[in-house]
Amino acid sequence: MTPTSLHRRLNRGIFRGRIVAAHFSKEYWTFFAAAFCMDLGFGLFFFLFNLYLTDLNFDERTIGHIMACLTLGNVVGTIPATMIARRHGMGPLLSIAFLCAPVVCAMRVAVLWEPAQYGLAFATGMALCGWPICFSPTIAKLTREDNRTFGFSIAFATGIGLGTLSGLAGGYIPELLHRGPLHIPLVHGIRIVLLLACAVTFLGIWPLSRITSQLRVAPAKRSVRLFHPYLIRFLPAFMLWSAVAGSFPLFGAIYLQKAFGLPLGRLGAVFSASQLAQFCAVLLAPLLLKRLGIVKGIAAIQLGTAAFLLLISTTRTPSIGVCFYVLYFAMQYMCGPGIYNLLMNNVAEAERSTASAVQNIAGALCQAGSAAITGICIVAFGYRDLLIVNAVAAVLASILFLLLGMHQRKSETADDTGVNSSNPEPVAHCIEA
Repeated sequence: MTPTSLHRRLNRGIFRGRIVAAHFSKEYWTFFAAAFCMDLGFGLFFFLFNLYLTDLNFDERTIGHIMACLTLGNVVGTIPATMIARRHGMGPLLSIAFLCAPVVCAMRVAVLWEPAQYGLAFATGMALCGWPICFSPTIAKLTREDNRTFGFSIAFATGIGLGTLSGLAGGYIPELLHRGPLHIPLVHGIRIVLLLACAVTFLGIWPLSRITSQLRVAPAKRSVRLFHPYLIRFLPAFMLWSAVAGSFPLFGAIYLQKAFGLPLGRLGAVFSASQLAQFCAVLLAPLLLKRLGIVKGIAAIQLGTAAFLLLISTTRTPSIGVCFYVLYFAMQYMCGPGIYNLLMNNVAEAERSTASAVQNIAGALCQAGSAAITGICIVAFGYRDLLIVNAVAAVLASILFLLLGMHQRKSETADDTGVNSSNPEPVAHCIEA
């Protein structure tokens, strides 16, 4: 092939890619606008809310219990939300998320009585549980087979990018209000930004209302197993890793503020840097997993996470500690694509959505318990011991995944008629299940 012909083929491929991108339906971009409001609003809210509670003298024990209540609300709401989606479609669930969640979160900002915070956190989890249930199916419904992967890429990349913007805005806007002519106290500035975040999320109901009627058709009912046998071996490793993932990150901003004395503006920049690092790590994950294999790649990433947890616990220099934290954050979230693919590769297509639901519920329960226990441990023992325990748990999780891989290889050697041989689908289509 001559260089000229190669250049022409590349140009034709780029041109075709642009045509596919340009032919997303109007409904897709309408839903994208609603998702934009959700990602920006709640990215800003969840970045600032724990710092807001800390400034109001809530300790880590209480914050851990509040986060656990939110996760439990999300878990409890998952089953009825799934039933609603099957019977009435995804429109009602999305409407609940955009109408109720911002109102409840505004109440969380205003009502500072501790028992009320527990109840409102649980209600927030209930109101938001429909969003992860409906997000991927809605994208799939509003795209075609030839542009669906690109549609998911746009949506996920935008969410990560808005997380970066939320960190910057949440870090600097309260300080600007404090330094401005009105000299608004910092905690009041945070309150203003939190209420603004709720308003931004609520605005998403307007574009959503224009496509709700198209999302009312319930998906087809299928009889599948509730618990796939592979989950018996997969869930112990996944649940231990979920406990690690649900522990320190919730208190990361508080740790950086207390351990290194970082001001709110710097915390926002660190949060944005960690989001950017996460974005790059998720893009690089397929290369590492392809080179090492999925199971060995997951284990290597978890060992790297453990190493950065130990480094964070030992450093006392702010700049070095921040670098370790950003790398830890990226390394931890790098595991996601590999773990998701591992489960999807070993479950038949008809059972993937059910297996994914069981996985999500198990992970959420572990993270809820981990959040509550972490808050208690921080108050009792401090952050250093917590980081060491998390590192040990990450190492144990990597060992469990390696054992899972060894069992899987033995099974494939003994019997070549497993799921992978009978259902050799590309991993790229797993997200459409």
